[in-house]
Amino acid sequence: MAAATAIADDPTATTVTQVGEWGPWIVGGAWLSVDGRKVDLLYRNADAVEAVTESCRAGVVTMDYQPGHPHGFCSAIWAGEIAYCQPLHDPQALIARLKSIALPYPPLLRAALIRRFLWEVRFGIENAELAVARNERTHIAGCAYRSLACIAQVLFALNERYLVNEKGALQELAQLPLTIPQLAERTNEIWRLIGTGALAPACEALREIDRHLKGLTS
Repeated sequence: MAAATAIADDPTATTVTQVGEWGPWIVGGAWLSVDGRKVDLLYRNADAVEAVTESCRAGVVTMDYQPGHPHGFCSAIWAGEIAYCQPLHDPQALIARLKSIALPYPPLLRAALIRRFLWEVRFGIENAELAVARNERTHIAGCAYRSLACIAQVLFALNERYLVNEKGALQELAQLPLTIPQLAERTNEIWRLIGTGALAPACEALREIDRHLKGLTS
């Protein structure tokens, strides 16, 4: 805690959590401002990260409820953090060793993520369609979000890229080789339809994306 507050622009306004205060996956840390720049401090246990990354390499992933992650926290996020991080200080080559587990992207992880999330896209759409007759817009929106997040998981896996945060994931997909054309624009249209009460057309727009996704995975 002292190390974090020592570098913060305003130590008196900086709150640093205890280990575990943000749950088992985010763990804890602080939101800092350092030299006028936003810096997120997150705790990680190296042994736990290694165990999870090894599991991901073997094609074993978990999803857990986590505040701040509406889609849930996929254990592969930890492997992705290791794969993409740029260490500033690694005197014992710990990060380098963990990177050798996370990279290259594991084929078994790719298969596991596609298997886990592909079916759930359609499942979310079907649940949304059942709610159309009841005009349950909030439930439909939740199902739509879940389906879209699962679409992102599948597309990232197809491209052998780790999805480390659902925020901005659909926009990032536009830059990847295997993707669905105009996915971000089509997603915006789905939310527009839900917002205006055109619930059945919104579900059909989701189904069209799902059909395209099935074509990519077949």
